[in-house]
Amino acid sequence: MAKFTDNTSNINLLWAKLCIEELVRHGVTDFCIAPGSRSTPLTLMAAANKNVHIHLHFDERGLGFLALGLSVASLKSVAIITTSGTAVANLYPAIIEAKQSNINLIVLSADRPPELLDCGANQAIDQHRIFSHYPLFFAQIPTPTLAISPNFLLTTLHQGLQLQQQQCGPIHFNFSFAAPFYPQDDASNYHDYLAPLQHWLNDTKPFTQRPNMQSDLVEHVDISHKKVLIVMARMKNKEESTDIAHFAAKMHYPLLADIQSSQAGNLTNLCAYDLLITQNNWLTLLQEADIVIQFGEQLLSTNLSQFIASFSGQYWLVADSTQRIDALHRVNFRFNCSPIQWLKKYSPITLPLDADWLKRIKEQHNRLHKYILQPFVSNLGLSEIGVVGALDKLLIENSPLFIGNSMPIRLADMFMPTQRCQIYSNRGASGIDGIIASAIGVAKHKKLTSTLLIGDTSFLYDLNSLALLKQLSTPFIIIVLNNDGGSIFNLLPVPNAQKRDFYQLPHGLDFRASCQQFSIAYYCPNSLEIFSENYQSALQGSISLIEIQIENKQCVQQIKQLKELINDASI
Repeated sequence: MAKFTDNTSNINLLWAKLCIEELVRHGVTDFCIAPGSRSTPLTLMAAANKNVHIHLHFDERGLGFLALGLSVASLKSVAIITTSGTAVANLYPAIIEAKQSNINLIVLSADRPPELLDCGANQAIDQHRIFSHYPLFFAQIPTPTLAISPNFLLTTLHQGLQLQQQQCGPIHFNFSFAAPFYPQDDASNYHDYLAPLQHWLNDTKPFTQRPNMQSDLVEHVDISHKKVLIVMARMKNKEESTDIAHFAAKMHYPLLADIQSSQAGNLTNLCAYDLLITQNNWLTLLQEADIVIQFGEQLLSTNLSQFIASFSGQYWLVADSTQRIDALHRVNFRFNCSPIQWLKKYSPITLPLDADWLKRIKEQHNRLHKYILQPFVSNLGLSEIGVVGALDKLLIENSPLFIGNSMPIRLADMFMPTQRCQIYSNRGASGIDGIIASAIGVAKHKKLTSTLLIGDTSFLYDLNSLALLKQLSTPFIIIVLNNDGGSIFNLLPVPNAQKRDFYQLPHGLDFRASCQQFSIAYYCPNSLEIFSENYQSALQGSISLIEIQIENKQCVQQIKQLKELINDASI
């Protein structure tokens, strides 16, 4: 372990070194850093720690989303270091997404000392609780001085990190640094100052330790003889979703798996349920359920949410979060534990009395697929729906697929049936910003061939994050569904007179030149067959972009037509 009494030329660097080391001892090894002068102590000490992996980006907004991707892929906390001023403010969208998605980000921001605030000093803004209530924890770290014990710094860090371990979400430490920020020629000896830390200096564990006392789960109500409908929302990892799928299969429970669960189309799951759930015959069968048990947070399907809202039986929610997760105000039983913990605690003795229920649901489901959904989709050719369906067959098994918000994630939920890959998305706040950076963050951690499915407006919004692609060592394929603006507004009751100019904002751009600027291989297929060929070629390359150019109204018109066919079906 590094000796803190040696080669530390000022108190700023010492505190930064203590901070970085304590974070590492808590398991934080990924640090995302943007350039800046006042944050130099944190940057240099992170770079000097042999256990730290550094990720760099010139844009703090993209940096925050890069950290999001790294955290969601690694299931670990990721630290972000920025300088003062608007550099910190640019993290705000990523902090909101982290809060809404329970993703562990740790912001280490540099700030002016108190004497330089509210006096017109350059690059000095009010950074105190700059992210409002979104962080789980905020601490204003005072200007480093020998008058403040180093114990204060370590215990303050522990307070935030412990809360993050319990609840999941972003935390923020705002460091007031006064000059000097850079190493000086003469090193100071801090042996006496660090004397209270002797047990910590001679160990590799965090300064404060707490035993992991897991409280007992709420005793379950016996559901052995009930008709149970399982709903799977966003899962933290595929292990959780696989265990739930096996549980549903074992118990003969129907399973509706959100695209974010990475389990659509597996075992007893009923794919494309968003399209089918409004069909009267199928809906009637689902309504026979006694209990709906939802695992995870943040359902994508509006139709499924409407079904749950009107459901007359019990609605249970299992989610490892202390946040209130009840947008429908329907939860009867709330289990604050992970799905895996719940499944271990609950061991049904007998199968449902009516094991035939699942059979009847699947038969109706399969008829709708065979006679309506599959024939319709197979005749669409090059279209957003056709590309999503084709992509499902092209993806490498267990490879990461990051899906952008707005139309791409909804199309994947409806038309990507088998899901052999690992699904990632930013569905906490469901914004269209930072999608490229988040996807690259996932790819950096996974070190596997990765694919990003994104809309044209989202792509434009995060264009400068393409500069991060040069940091990847594995193939990365971007598929842009370019319908020239926000086609999702064609699904909404937006006034026609204002739709184009106030909502869709057509741009008339293609992305060939952007690919040339960032040295990205570019494809623009004119058929579904050529799209498949282009994707296979991209798998053999490095960084590739496949642009799908389609008419703005095409996708929504096709969805409306398909829904009419399904709802009118008498099968």
